Amino acid sequence: MPTIALVNPRFDVSYWGLEHALPIVRKSAAMPVAGLPLLAALTPPRYDVTIVDENVEPLDFDSLARADIVGVTGMNVQRVRMRQILHELKQRRAFTVVGGP
Repeated sequence: MPTIALVNPRFDVSYWGLEHALPIVRKSAAMPVAGLPLLAALTPPRYDVTIVDENVEPLDFDSLARADIVGVTGMNVQRVRMRQILHELKQRRAFTVVGGP
């Protein structure tokens, strides 16, 4: 079965990351990213789709590179981390696609 890994990069500490505000309201996230679950739901069942949110768990680049396709998404505030992720995956010769809101 072909595999697809969808990656949401972590947010660096910033106003947009909400690292300081979330503990005050006892939350781990303010607004979950819905694009990757939507893409996974729309993917034909013949594909095995994995979603990895770096804000929740660390990335295993070797594992990601074994996927047939690695999709990386992000917003403008995540662009630096997106480039780092893509660089790591390129070194492992992974087939990557990039998109975002």
